[in-house]
Amino acid sequence: MGQSSSISSNNEEGSSHSRKFANDRDVLTYFNTKAQRQITVPELVSLKGNLQIENLNTPISHKRLCNFLYFPQNHTIIVGIVTNMLRVLSNFPLVNSSYEPITGYGLLKCIVLLNKSRCEKFLKIKSYDQLKLLFISLSLQKTDKEELSEDNENNGVKEKNIKQIITGFDDVDTEVLYLPADFMLQFLTWLLILSVECPTTNSTINNETNVQWDKFKIPAMNLLRTMNPDVVNNIESHFITYQQFSTAIRTVMPNLLKPLENLMEHFLYLQHDLVDYDTNLSSIQDSKIMTPALLAQLSTGLPKELFIQKLQSLYIGRKSGFSMRSLQAKVFKWMAPSILVVSGVRITNSEEYAANKNPRYRHFLEEFPILKDSDQKMDASLMNKKKTTFAVYIDDPWKVTNKDYFGDLNTRIIQISPRQDIYKVNKKGTVYFNTIGGGIGIGNKQPLIKSASKRYVPGNVSLTFDSTLEFAVFRNTGYGGSLDPGLLSMERKEENSSFELHILIQDVEVWGCGGEKELEEQIKQLAWEEAESKRRQQINLRSLGEDRALLEMAGLVGQHQGGGSM
Repeated sequence: MGQSSSISSNNEEGSSHSRKFANDRDVLTYFNTKAQRQITVPELVSLKGNLQIENLNTPISHKRLCNFLYFPQNHTIIVGIVTNMLRVLSNFPLVNSSYEPITGYGLLKCIVLLNKSRCEKFLKIKSYDQLKLLFISLSLQKTDKEELSEDNENNGVKEKNIKQIITGFDDVDTEVLYLPADFMLQFLTWLLILSVECPTTNSTINNETNVQWDKFKIPAMNLLRTMNPDVVNNIESHFITYQQFSTAIRTVMPNLLKPLENLMEHFLYLQHDLVDYDTNLSSIQDSKIMTPALLAQLSTGLPKELFIQKLQSLYIGRKSGFSMRSLQAKVFKWMAPSILVVSGVRITNSEEYAANKNPRYRHFLEEFPILKDSDQKMDASLMNKKKTTFAVYIDDPWKVTNKDYFGDLNTRIIQISPRQDIYKVNKKGTVYFNTIGGGIGIGNKQPLIKSASKRYVPGNVSLTFDSTLEFAVFRNTGYGGSLDPGLLSMERKEENSSFELHILIQDVEVWGCGGEKELEEQIKQLAWEEAESKRRQQINLRSLGEDRALLEMAGLVGQHQGGGSM
């Protein structure tokens, strides 16, 4: 098993980064052993039991891997992407030069590397770029043509110290790597489904991936366009680079990979140690907007302290009527955070639509100071996609504010489609609910309303609803307002690329998120369930009944073995 597990961990960690190795085989053996030290004895027992192996050096069959990862049937692309990803990670740190098949040790390294906290303890390297490692594993193709053989046993690894190998990603140049856009779409779809099917590390999984695939593909396209806005039509001709992948995830979808981490952690639980987790998705069955798929997309960008899956339906325009009065009657008694969601189609030619199709819109244009066409700088995703969806997270209770404002510092606008971006407030008091004809505004000043006229005053970054909830306008003209430009646009240095989206509203909904008390109770419940699973693992480990065979497989009992620490 390589290095003895009895070596002092402090001594080992202190010398590992400067340590030199004779060959590739010694490197892999060393990190295999080191990965095993990152898990507990019950987790090791569960891993071997789930893989049905006695020795971690045993290669894992393709069928066993696919069954445990709940791959959708007949989706060969996602199977190929993920198994290739695991193949690369299982050869860590020689991700580029080693071609070993996936073994129990290799899978254990995958679990550790994909878990942020485990990875930090495993590598002991500050600010290690875990995201870059993942992109390499997705885009660097591994085949069976080169196995670790005698020819490369002594290939010069000893010339580098181990830290250079790890931080240099085994000499992989990410500048030349890319993933086809259609491959990335499959991967994103799978991740969004996992966020619903696998919400925690210890939840039972009800695999309905095939049934939901097409529904989750729509928000996955939004995330794909967030990475590369040119992916509008003919998706097969586009690619995703590391820079696009990394920028999008770090800024507006930081929780995207959490479901993958959860799924991999399931290898460390036996089936009877898993617990049922109620995602409470039944409450959104009547919604045209707040579907499980959209909920999954929202969860990629909102931190858990702002967002939980237990939502309460407050107002659905299709059912209660599109009016300020109906919204007020349904929403204003809710004394906790809420999410306003609006969806519609973009009005691409305002003058033509106002003149020939909708006189009410012509009246709206007389009141709203539109952005000139010459000032519009839309990217391909905004220019070519008409369907548009926004969400507004508001952590204050709603109230009538004909002269004042409400909304705390957690208020934000989330652009959902055709791409994802997040616009945060920079001051308190950014929302108004004006019942004397002003409508709803986020980031605006109060409308100027007189007896014979009305004038909207949109902010630099703002979302405006007319008083009939028929039209909405999202404006982005850069800094200077109560909301900052989008996180994604700022990262790309495009914050001054002005654009304005005029929307013919099709749906408006408001959902209650649960207050601090409800959120605290849910987080405590999740922590209790995970601790309970760990406790049950310990009980099952001590059992001399049905778990006896698993203990023997792990080498923990029988054959004169003790049950000491790893």
